[in-house]
Amino acid sequence: MTGVMAAAEATMPAWWRVGSEVAYFAGLTAVIGGALVYLAVIRPVLTGDDRAVRGRATRLLAWCGPGLLVAGYLQLAGRVARGVKGTTFGQALNPSRIWGFLTLPGAKGAWVSSGTLTLVQNVCYVLAAAALCTLFVKERPALVAGVALALTVAGTVVLAMPTNWANQSLDTVLNSGLTQVHILGACAWLGGLFALAMIGRGRGLDDRALGEGAGLGWARMWQRFSSVALVAVGAVVASGVWLAWRHVGTVGQLVTTTYGRFLLVKLVIVAAMVAAGAYNQLNLTPRIAKAHAEGDLGRGFALALKHFPKVVAVETGLGLAVLTIVPFLSGSARTQAGGPPAPAVDGGILALGALLVGTLVASLYASYRVSTVLTRRAVAQA
Repeated sequence: MTGVMAAAEATMPAWWRVGSEVAYFAGLTAVIGGALVYLAVIRPVLTGDDRAVRGRATRLLAWCGPGLLVAGYLQLAGRVARGVKGTTFGQALNPSRIWGFLTLPGAKGAWVSSGTLTLVQNVCYVLAAAALCTLFVKERPALVAGVALALTVAGTVVLAMPTNWANQSLDTVLNSGLTQVHILGACAWLGGLFALAMIGRGRGLDDRALGEGAGLGWARMWQRFSSVALVAVGAVVASGVWLAWRHVGTVGQLVTTTYGRFLLVKLVIVAAMVAAGAYNQLNLTPRIAKAHAEGDLGRGFALALKHFPKVVAVETGLGLAVLTIVPFLSGSARTQAGGPPAPAVDGGILALGALLVGTLVASLYASYRVSTVLTRRAVAQA
């Protein structure tokens, strides 16, 4: 026995699957990232002069409601088309077919059906969307953002629950849990970038609209988001290493298989986003702090609301490219290459994983400390 299987031919996903999955993850990203950024980044630094920022953030969150409804419905129809043999995507858009899918009985030995879990997921999304839509008529962004964030996260996590606990192993539990960590970390990171790029876009934002100290307020927002982004990036990288190991057996499979090539493109894009974030944290943030320490509010404003958002806009565009690649990451490079599956998790693999996570945390913390030192030094030199 060689343990080598026949190579599996890769197939490109149908157009409707690409469109529905991109829309779904874009909707999740906008809600999770937007709500988290408002609660952890924007709200703590808002002052009486920041009505324009608060208004933009509120409108953005409100429009995330209809967006989540549309994205969730398209993804639900896509599940029906993939799960019910002989059903086209157009047919799957029919509410009666969707309801039939949601009410299918569970398999023998299952404590719940996958349809029921999908129903619970979409109920969470509908309630989150309804809460966000209330912002069109009454501004309560903090309360609504908290409710929508909790419901949307619950909706993403609930579908990861197994329908049959007897079939669970350490491998399946780790794979399911780290997949959710990867999704939520990416949503927080990409969605936060998108929210700040939209709220901080230049049109209509000037000293008269935001107040004389607007640049300082935005500098604080960028600093707070850098901390949020560090945690999110850490979660994405740590879980991504695990998932890559599960699906890619050798470095060569990154260029010899369809899965590997799409994953390689994704890795290059993510690396570019990390580099842009490092530029923000290690270069622009200290420069903004120095400008304000010198009393040069004009230069601080220009850096905080012109130069910084341009870099964030580039990161947002790269994030959208990542979302477009996700539907093409189906199957496994190991399977497509005809190689053996990933080995079962044991103590050695867990120890190596813990070492990698520890190294990652240390490196991210070191970059945070370097940014802090550079900022303080820039202020001291002012």
